Amino acid sequence: MGNRRQKHEQDTAIKLRFYFMSLWLLFVLIFLLTVDIPICFSKDAHFIGFGPLLKRNWLAFISLLFAILGWLVASREKQRWAGVTNPPYKIESIKNENYEYLTFLTTYIIPLICIDLTKIRYVFVLAVLLVLIGFIFIRMDLYCGNPTLALMGYRLYRAEIKGVDAPDGIVLISKDRLSKRSAIKWIPIDKYVWIAKEIKNDVG
Repeated sequence: MGNRRQKHEQDTAIKLRFYFMSLWLLFVLIFLLTVDIPICFSKDAHFIGFGPLLKRNWLAFISLLFAILGWLVASREKQRWAGVTNPPYKIESIKNENYEYLTFLTTYIIPLICIDLTKIRYVFVLAVLLVLIGFIFIRMDLYCGNPTLALMGYRLYRAEIKGVDAPDGIVLISKDRLSKRSAIKWIPIDKYVWIAKEIKNDVG
């Protein structure tokens, strides 16, 4: 029971990191939309001070901080995925799922930046929406449709793997262009989601 609970907590932590990574682009866009740094070229112009600047741009600074943290999380995950070491498998059938990246972007990211962020009430609504979307994405295992992964060069596939029982196939996240009969090394994100790397030698 203890090992199962620990495994569940580890899986949830990984999914939370994936979801946080997926919001990187949203935080960048919010920063660009809300940053307000007054610029004046008159002779009597002076710096307004860090306090007023922070008060004027608090949402922009928070968004910038989250964007930096999101990219750091993505970079750390990328380093961890470099150690793909599990025994190889062979792909029996595969289809491209890259449209999921665009679906996430057009369905969630773009509508969210249309919220009026000049009013604190709507900023609060945005925060609540992000928590609810994250909860749904983690519970329904939809966190793979992650536009940050696309920016990092990863492709998304759904494949049937020889010797692996997966009713709906395995979701593969890979920088390689995988195809039918490709041999892969892999590490699991969860039972049916793997980071995969193609290997050239054949697998029996």
